[in-house]
Amino acid sequence: MNGSRFAWAAWALVPVAAAAYHYGPGQADYARDRATRAFGAATIAQSEAEVAQALAYAAHLDALAARKAAQTDPTTVARATELTAEEDSLYAAAAQRWQSAADRYKEVLAEMGDIDEAGVHEIRWAAAYATVRSGDIWGGITDLESLLEDPHATPELTRATREELATAYYYGARLLRLSGMPQNEWRVESSKARQHFRFLAEHDDASSPDSQRNLELVLNLEQTQQAELEGAPLPKACPKSGKQA
Repeated sequence: MNGSRFAWAAWALVPVAAAAYHYGPGQADYARDRATRAFGAATIAQSEAEVAQALAYAAHLDALAARKAAQTDPTTVARATELTAEEDSLYAAAAQRWQSAADRYKEVLAEMGDIDEAGVHEIRWAAAYATVRSGDIWGGITDLESLLEDPHATPELTRATREELATAYYYGARLLRLSGMPQNEWRVESSKARQHFRFLAEHDDASSPDSQRNLELVLNLEQTQQAELEGAPLPKACPKSGKQA
């Protein structure tokens, strides 16, 4: 479940000969300039979201430790409550930052038009990635499923899409379970995560253990006791809550 990104900045340097043929050199250059500026704003928004997510995760670890301490030491309950409120506030701020990044990437798509088909696919992935982390997990899943079915996507992008789709299903299953949803509901999502991670594990190079490790995380989610899960940290890039599908 890594958060590696494509080198989208390279997209801005892609020749626009096809666009120039259809629209004229001036309009093509203008469209490329608008899209490049929008892309710059999107990458800044994503960087800000990553910083906000890191702050929220650090607060999450502190609050989790405080809640555990409060179970045996009543004098620390007030501190645990304070840290939990701070945790919630920082996760809300991170969600807003991720939503802003998703919106900026969608603006890039609007500006790109049909200048570069491969670039469009990569920006769609970036928008879906940010959408999932904003807490709109099922909205991001819908976008990723659409991208996975795109016959024009490169093999690299198709693999990254499947990995992010599996990750999104895992986040969704975990958050549903933590929120108290019945097993028959959250297991639907964990089953989808398991299927995608198993597919990746079966098609990965033997020297790459990532997909197998991620598959084990899903199996652990399905087998872990509720109390144990509630006392375990969330994944670093996971939102604290998700919008219902």
